Amino acid sequence: MIRSIACLLFIISFSFSIENNNGDSLVMKGVKAFYNYEFDHSIDILDEARNLYPKHPGVHFIWSSAKYYVSQGIDPVHATYDTLDNTLDQIEPVYKRFVEAYPDNNEYRLYLGSTRGLRARSSLGNKDWLSVLVQAYKGFSIIEQVAQENPKLIDAQLPIGIVEYYASVSNIFIRWAVKLYGLETSKDLALKKITNAANNSKWAWIEASGIISFIYLWLEDMPYEAIQFTSRLSTEFPKNFYFNILNLESLIKTNRLVDAKKLIDVLDNRYSLLTERQKDWYGPYLNYEKALLLFYEKNYQEALPLIDKAIENYSGELDIILGNLFLLKGKVLDLKGNRKKAIAYYNKCQDLDNFSHVIKESRQYLSMPYLANGKNK
Repeated sequence: MIRSIACLLFIISFSFSIENNNGDSLVMKGVKAFYNYEFDHSIDILDEARNLYPKHPGVHFIWSSAKYYVSQGIDPVHATYDTLDNTLDQIEPVYKRFVEAYPDNNEYRLYLGSTRGLRARSSLGNKDWLSVLVQAYKGFSIIEQVAQENPKLIDAQLPIGIVEYYASVSNIFIRWAVKLYGLETSKDLALKKITNAANNSKWAWIEASGIISFIYLWLEDMPYEAIQFTSRLSTEFPKNFYFNILNLESLIKTNRLVDAKKLIDVLDNRYSLLTERQKDWYGPYLNYEKALLLFYEKNYQEALPLIDKAIENYSGELDIILGNLFLLKGKVLDLKGNRKKAIAYYNKCQDLDNFSHVIKESRQYLSMPYLANGKNK
C-alpha cells in the first residue's frame, strides 16, 4: 500500500513556473521531446538549455528528472536510483546558491524543495521508509510554505493536491498528520486542485493530467471524468506509450470499443519501438487492456489467457494494474462457474491492500459472485 501510493506522491516532475523566464521556449521544447519519447533529443536540448540559461529556475531540475526517466527506460531498477542520486547531487548545490543569492525568488525555493523531495524516490525504491519520510518532509515543507504564500500559484497546487488526496483516502493518523500542515483532507477539494493544475498550469499540466487520469481510472473508477485528460495527453504526445495506455483504458470503460480496437492496433505497431525495459513494463499493461476489451465484448474465453500472460510477466513498479488483473480474472472465473478459484483471485486482489477501487470491488465479490449484467446473485 505504501509503495503504490508513495510512487504517485513523489514523482513530481516539470511542475513549477511563476513568470516567463529567458529560455522557457527551449526548456519546454526539451520537456515535450521527453514526454514524446524522444529521449536523446530531449537530453541534448536540456544540456543546451543548461549551458545557455544557467539561471533558469527549472532547467536543472527538469534535466535531472529527464535523466532519471530515461534511465528507467533502459537500466535495471537500482541503476535508475543511482542515476537519480547522482544528478540530484549535482543540482542541489546549484539551487542552494540560488536561494541564498535570491531569497525572494519563489521559483528557486520551489525547485529546491522539489529536488529534496525527489530524493525520497530513491529511498522509496530501496525501501528505506524512514528516509522516505525525512526526504519527503524536507522537500514538501518548502513547497507547502511557498504555496501558502502564493495561493494563486497554480503549479504549486499539484503536489499540495496530491498530498491532500492521499490524506483523504488514508487512515485517521495520516489525516491528522496532514492537518498539522494546515492542509485540507477533503477528496473533492484535492481533486479540484489537481484538475486545476491539469487545465490551467503552464508547466505542470502534463504531469497533472497523467495523475488525475490515474486517479479517475484506477483509484476512483470514474472513466468519464478521465477521458478528457487522457485524450489530450495521447493527442499531444502520440509516441508516449503510457499516455496511450491511459487513453485506451478510458475508451474501453466508456464503451468506445471501436476506437479502442484502433488504438490497440496502433500500440501493437509501436510496441517494437520500445526499449527492452519498457517492453517488460508495458507489455503486461497492454495485454491487460486487450483482455479488458475482450471482457467488455463478453469474449471471456479469449480474455483468460491474456490475463494469465499479463499476470505471469507483470513487472510494473506499481501494483495497481496487477490488482485490476486479479479482479478481472476473478470475474471471468465466476462467469465460468469456477467460484473457488474466483475467490482465490479476489483474495489476491485484497492482499495488495492499495487504494484502488478494485479492493472494494473484490471485497464485494467475495461475498456474492459476479454476474455479467453487473448484478449479484
